[in-house]
Amino acid sequence: MARAPDTPYYHYDPKFGDPHAAFLPTAEARPDFARPEMPATFVATVEGETFMNSMWGKRPLTWRAEPGTPCVILGYWADKTVRLSWPAIANAYRVDGRFPAWVVEEDPDAKMAGGGHILLANDPVKRPRPSLGETVAALARALRLHL
Repeated sequence: MARAPDTPYYHYDPKFGDPHAAFLPTAEARPDFARPEMPATFVATVEGETFMNSMWGKRPLTWRAEPGTPCVILGYWADKTVRLSWPAIANAYRVDGRFPAWVVEEDPDAKMAGGGHILLANDPVKRPRPSLGETVAALARALRLHL
């Protein structure tokens, strides 16, 4: 997939970062924020892959986060890396990993609910109400099946 030439880019490396660096959860690293996770937004294009188990064995699933994608910071390492989590892979799974801090920007004013941004979590798709004719037809089909 193409990206803008002036947009920073990072390809996910699961072995990135100093394995001996001290880690602080967000609640300890930002005690004045008083939450277990810090809302953030990607400022770089980030791509990677996650291996998922399936009945055909382990399969790689690619994912991509564009600049502007909301995420949460779950903690900070002393080597300037952060633990990020966000819904990805068709919003069916969450990506959770270690990334360089420059790929995201903290957004402490974002409204949050249940591990994500409140606007995304509480914005269900508006479905049209069925017409009276559709309701009667569905009821008739249901009654015929039970007789």
